[in-house]
Amino acid sequence: MSEQTVQIKTAGKILQSPCGPIIHGLEDVLIKSTSISDIDGEKGILWYRGYRIEDLARHSTYEEVAYLILYGKLPNKKELEDFTNRLKTYRDLNSATIEIIKNLSKAHPMFAIESAVAAEGAFDEDNLKLAEALKVGRYKAEEKELAYRVAEKLIAKMPTIVAYHYRFSRGLDIIRPRRDLSHAANFLYMMFGKDPDPLATKGIELYLILHADHEVPASTFTAHVVASTLSDMYSAVAAAVAALKGPLHGGANEMAVRGYLEIGDPSKAKEVVEAATKPGGPKLMGVGHRVYKAYDPRAKIFKEFSREYVTKFGDPKKIFAVASAIEQEILNHPYFQQRRLFPNVDFWSGIAFYYMGIPYEYFTPIFAVSRVVGWVAHILEYWENNRIFRPRACYVGPHDLQYIPIEQR
Repeated sequence: MSEQTVQIKTAGKILQSPCGPIIHGLEDVLIKSTSISDIDGEKGILWYRGYRIEDLARHSTYEEVAYLILYGKLPNKKELEDFTNRLKTYRDLNSATIEIIKNLSKAHPMFAIESAVAAEGAFDEDNLKLAEALKVGRYKAEEKELAYRVAEKLIAKMPTIVAYHYRFSRGLDIIRPRRDLSHAANFLYMMFGKDPDPLATKGIELYLILHADHEVPASTFTAHVVASTLSDMYSAVAAAVAALKGPLHGGANEMAVRGYLEIGDPSKAKEVVEAATKPGGPKLMGVGHRVYKAYDPRAKIFKEFSREYVTKFGDPKKIFAVASAIEQEILNHPYFQQRRLFPNVDFWSGIAFYYMGIPYEYFTPIFAVSRVVGWVAHILEYWENNRIFRPRACYVGPHDLQYIPIEQR
């Protein structure tokens, strides 16, 4: 097909090509059926395994939500106690993995997480045994039991990886995990070396719950692609971390907080929002969503927590006040109303992190600490009916060109 016949419309999600329509970015393309999570973007509803996110945020712990996402049901007391205890026993890292994190202490933490997850997989005997079974196409009861154990280990180890990098990056000794603390409290303890404030623990736990799964965004899709080759689970999760690292996926809450600090005063909200409606104007981070065409339900929940946090500890940098003023302008502006652009969870989630003393570069790693349960749950689900991903591309270059030896070029 000659280049002259190619007519590709680059605006919009459907591109016309000589081979037929291309769904640009695979937007709304279905890749599998799932019972893990569902989103009604028109109404602004998120469910985990059929439960509304508002109910889980109000009543659950992260451990309970992780069990729900992983095993498909809410646990009873014994099941939750056993699951929580298993996570606590899996928190430690191999000494070689710790050395890798130390050697990457000056790198962005997302590089260290990628490397550490991949490295830890090389030392996990369960992971290696499972990988060998997958190589020969064996995935029965024994292998599934291994797979769930590996999944639990990944959930347990991710906070340790992030906290150790934080400590090493500051020239501090690492703090080993404590088995008497919850998932969220232990994470803050390993980072800062003291028993965490209860409200800070509540905020981290809430964030972990709200980000535990979200159907099939880029990082989860990446995990599917790698897992579909029957690679090991640690490698699939390391790849998911790499996808999350991209600024179009993780990190919007960091940019939102930076924006609030730069604006500095709620009185400037109107002019900032107005400028964002103009061609070439500044982008308002944390506003709009690929799926939600209504207010993100997670944003509503974390907005209220952020309000609770600044009510107790203050808002000296006025970032909550600035965010509130910007939101009010957005909700009342015809430009955003017509385009159905609303605040998403990233609009609010970084505010409390900032006041907790968590550096910007650790906002996205905490996202990984949460989302790892969704990644592994989707891998386990996909392996039940695995098929390697093999999309096609529409070739628009020439064919059968005559090769010219280098001496004649």
